[in-house]
Amino acid sequence: PEKGFSTASLGKGREMPYEPTIKKNPRQLAIEQHFHTAHAISLFYDIDDKVELMDLSSSKTFRRRKRAKIFCTKRTWDQRAETGYMAPIEDAFHEEIDNIKIFSERNHEAISKYCLLWRKRHYHHLNNPADVVLNGVSGSGLTKEQEEILESKNCSFVREGGVMASRFSTGLQIQIALDSDWHTCSHFKWGLLEAQEGEFIVADGYGNWPFMPIAPKLAFMAEVPDQKINRQQLAELNNESIASAVEYYFARKISKCPVT
Repeated sequence: PEKGFSTASLGKGREMPYEPTIKKNPRQLAIEQHFHTAHAISLFYDIDDKVELMDLSSSKTFRRRKRAKIFCTKRTWDQRAETGYMAPIEDAFHEEIDNIKIFSERNHEAISKYCLLWRKRHYHHLNNPADVVLNGVSGSGLTKEQEEILESKNCSFVREGGVMASRFSTGLQIQIALDSDWHTCSHFKWGLLEAQEGEFIVADGYGNWPFMPIAPKLAFMAEVPDQKINRQQLAELNNESIASAVEYYFARKISKCPVT
């Protein structure tokens, strides 16, 4: 048969379990993966090094650290993606949020690339794709240990029946999307919004809305000038963040975040 891709009937949506590693994870493969980085979350820490989080499934609030499971997806993309092309995008974005520059000196491209990366990772986290079957491709017959050695060296593999674990195809799909969809945000110039009264809420993802809170009183928003915003303007933005959230939203202290 002609080679191609088809979806294996191995699971559906968020119900599909992740693939665990060998006991004790000797190759240190990434299991808990942040679609929005742990460092970015930590910039909202309170004095106890936690953020306050609203879990939308239970409508309850919790205080959590940046590596809490709710902030993570489990092996949704492969090790090559995690430590390869994603890491430089994250590092460049962290430079922008750790060292705020004036508008003319800001690395707008770095912010745009991270905005797109966050968007794509969150999408795949929510959709949790099934494994892929490569028609006309035989399996490699590797042991679990051999598979993990290969993945730790940024390689992929195919199992019996031509099955490729979804994390490999997802890692590739995100990488391709960063190129194919770059035109949607490559032109963005990011303004810095500073809240004069109250604090920002952060959604788990923002879809196509080019908006990213980066500290309790600071947010980047595309195509606006740097400016201070009043309580009413902040409340409107917080409303949009809550509307954008799928599983949770967080802040340093939710009660300090005005909404309308």
